[in-house]
Amino acid sequence: MISLHNHSTYCDGKNSPTEMLQDAIKQSLTHFGLSGHAPVPFETEWSIKNIDVAREYITEIEKGIIEYPDLKIYKGLEADYIPGKSYSFDYFREDLKLNYIIGSVHLVRNNSGIWFIDGPIEGYDRGLKKHYDKNFMAAMSQYYQQQMEMLEKENFEILAHCDKVLMHNNKRYVNESDDAHLQLLKDTLKMASEKNVWVEINTRGLYKGLHQDFYPGTYIFSFIKKEKIKIIKSADGHATDQIIKGFSELDKAISEFGIEDLVVCPEEIEERFS
Repeated sequence: MISLHNHSTYCDGKNSPTEMLQDAIKQSLTHFGLSGHAPVPFETEWSIKNIDVAREYITEIEKGIIEYPDLKIYKGLEADYIPGKSYSFDYFREDLKLNYIIGSVHLVRNNSGIWFIDGPIEGYDRGLKKHYDKNFMAAMSQYYQQQMEMLEKENFEILAHCDKVLMHNNKRYVNESDDAHLQLLKDTLKMASEKNVWVEINTRGLYKGLHQDFYPGTYIFSFIKKEKIKIIKSADGHATDQIIKGFSELDKAISEFGIEDLVVCPEEIEERFS
């Protein structure tokens, strides 16, 4: 079993890298990766503080690689893309000798500032009002355009939770199946496929009760099947009991939509991350 999107106490996780590795073994995983939130050029409560701390994080993972040889362990980061502000993904890859990078957008930037789409709903709504005057269509379009810009400009292996802009939407502003939203998401997915970037199907919103579906949800699975877009299962684990949380529900949905052959397999991981 594969689980590559996981966090530790080096960012906003609850357990150390060693504890996460030990539990991955207990849960019979074969391929496991840690992907801490990469440093950003301003202070946050959720990212690795700086490149020096990131090096310490990598050193701890490397110790685990030696200590637990029966588990295939990979060194990763979840890197945020913020136009004009974030560090180059290649900077992290080269300095830290990473096996993979998960590209993500949590912070949507326009001329008036940054809209943080994660965290409590109050911040989501406050930022939407402050930076977009509650124009959700403009904000949503900016989010997807930023993801596509990331796909165009950065080098990474996995696209994170690519419809997370809907996390606190709760159908208040848009329905996920509305034409405008679907077109933006489809354009993003097609670009990911063209760039050979795997699209994660992320279970965290569902098991945390923050969302009604996976990221992205089952409403787009038929399109994924039609376009033969490669997907990878992700629990976005922030604690040892979350490493594969929601995978049984996701496996059922994958089977129902007949997209098992599009799920990244261990051999593909080994070939690409070696």
